[in-house]
Amino acid sequence: MTNKKHINENTTPVVLTNETHIECPYATYQQLHAQGRPGLDPDIGLAFVGYDDVVSLSKNTATFSSSITQDGQGPRHMGIGEEPVQEDVEAIFEDAHPMVNALFTADPPVHTRHRKLLSKALSPRRVRQLETHMREIADGLIDQFIGRGKVDLLPEFAVPLPVMVIADVLGVDRADLWTFKEWGDLMISGNIDLLTHAQRRDVAHAVVEMHQYFVPRIQARRDAPTNDLLSEMVNAREADEEPLRTEELLPIIDQVLLAGHETTTNLVGNGILVLLNDPKLADRLRNDLEAIDRFVEEVLRWDPPIQCTYRRATTDCELSGAQVKEGDLVLPVWAAAGYDPSVFPAPETFDIDRPNLRKHMGFGHGPHFCAGAELARLEARIAFEALLTRLPNLRLDESASDLSRLPSFASHGYQRIGLKFDQA
Repeated sequence: MTNKKHINENTTPVVLTNETHIECPYATYQQLHAQGRPGLDPDIGLAFVGYDDVVSLSKNTATFSSSITQDGQGPRHMGIGEEPVQEDVEAIFEDAHPMVNALFTADPPVHTRHRKLLSKALSPRRVRQLETHMREIADGLIDQFIGRGKVDLLPEFAVPLPVMVIADVLGVDRADLWTFKEWGDLMISGNIDLLTHAQRRDVAHAVVEMHQYFVPRIQARRDAPTNDLLSEMVNAREADEEPLRTEELLPIIDQVLLAGHETTTNLVGNGILVLLNDPKLADRLRNDLEAIDRFVEEVLRWDPPIQCTYRRATTDCELSGAQVKEGDLVLPVWAAAGYDPSVFPAPETFDIDRPNLRKHMGFGHGPHFCAGAELARLEARIAFEALLTRLPNLRLDESASDLSRLPSFASHGYQRIGLKFDQA
């Protein structure tokens, strides 16, 4: 790995895959902030944690590219490692549709075009129109377990809520909900984690299956437009521009699918643990539902579901005293920016009354700020409102919980959250 030779006095060695870090990454971030320098994981890359550094990384798309694959074949979800894709995995990909870098993995001006078209499809007006539908889904899910006095929160509520919403928005069958979840789990891991050979094979199969599912649906929307997000993405266009091609649409659909459920699921799970540990705050939110919006913003700063993403340096440069070489993988650590004490005083304290709540980077920053942020915010607000108002005396069911963290340094959530509550 070329990154090994960059270790110097201007970086601090870190091991992002270490179990201790995965369980509590915020101790690492606070250490790096105190030292005023980035971390270096020799097997992954340079991790920038300072708020200003992360802003610079996110805005300087010419020097720090979102197209991080080095084989020139576009986004294929093969993890962030440098090992070439194995022959048997390439053989699986022969059945996949061609893809190009799009939206999340594209840089301006290509990204700008994609973002503009998707923003039309996910406009604030369209998101607001979904609120009643989201509430019906949330209430319907709670109706299924409210009589038991307990719930396995993630599979029974926090997963199906956003997956059902995004399935309905895309205009696909709810019967395929758990297939979407399986694809999503595999492909998000392929976007942000180091993968073994076996994991790469599983991800490649998921990519092929997703393509086989969506390619005919894309063509059907071209032939006969419908009133759903998929149709809008397929047929959206700017003046004097062609509509998105299938090889552009597939990675965009993939990103909408992933962002449309994984982030919200872990946001709900991380937030509910905050409330279980702070009954006074939970009571405050029950008595002032408008404050839930501020609560969601502070969860996104204090324990965000996405800790970091990646950029590839396109040239030799220096950032925060660290030497970056062309081709190096660099990490804007969004979660660490939320712990920068120069921006957020006493960052370890959960405080929904912070005057600068929305300065967090839970949805990224700059040109690649999450296009679905408002959708996720609305889903989270509805989820917390429903849980707090419909489930009295909400508490942790320790015997049905596993509060160890998901095995990823980039995606942050809990394994299992069992809840008990008083039956009405």
